[in-house]
Amino acid sequence: MKKRILTVLFLLSFVFANAQIVKPFVGAGIYLHSDFENSGFLSLRSGAEFNVSKYIKPEIEISGLLGSLESSSKLDANNVMIAEIRRSVSAVNFSFCPKIILGNELVSYFEILPKYSISTIEAHKNSYNYTNGNFTSSKMEIAKEWSQSFGIGIGYTFSFSDEYSDSMSLILDLQNVDLGKPLNKLSPNANRVDTKWTIGLGINYYINLKKKKV
Repeated sequence: MKKRILTVLFLLSFVFANAQIVKPFVGAGIYLHSDFENSGFLSLRSGAEFNVSKYIKPEIEISGLLGSLESSSKLDANNVMIAEIRRSVSAVNFSFCPKIILGNELVSYFEILPKYSISTIEAHKNSYNYTNGNFTSSKMEIAKEWSQSFGIGIGYTFSFSDEYSDSMSLILDLQNVDLGKPLNKLSPNANRVDTKWTIGLGINYYINLKKKKV
């Protein structure tokens, strides 16, 4: 773990030293998974792109994943709820992506997005008890995990104007952060949750602090 972190820090220092232009960005996305409410969980992210060369634009990123699972309930013989369980999970990810550019970088281009992430994941389980349909007690449990993972994606980036090179990227990716690890620890007898290789759709908006060269 420590060796990998040191390797990432070395790569970042190399990127900083050789970058010609830096573009901050913000983004959002949704990952599709049937165990979660609304069949997915959300991603919010921000970071910076470093223009090292025409075909390599590494990115550093901090992102959050957030989702709630479908609640489960227990009914008595009269079909009255006597217990309910609600579970949710979130993660904070620190990522490095050596983005590979395919095409004309000044207008629009496709991109390949390999990504290495170090994540801290936290799951919450709330248990509620009822008597004659009335709430009587509750209990909250928390589990935490650290993980590291590799993901992969593809994107298509296009600029908005000829004068300023703000741009937007449409992204299709497979994320490999396993949000299920702490969830399964909290509910070992429930159906296991596994979010590895979950497909997602997202957008990034890049802000160029310099005018586009003509």
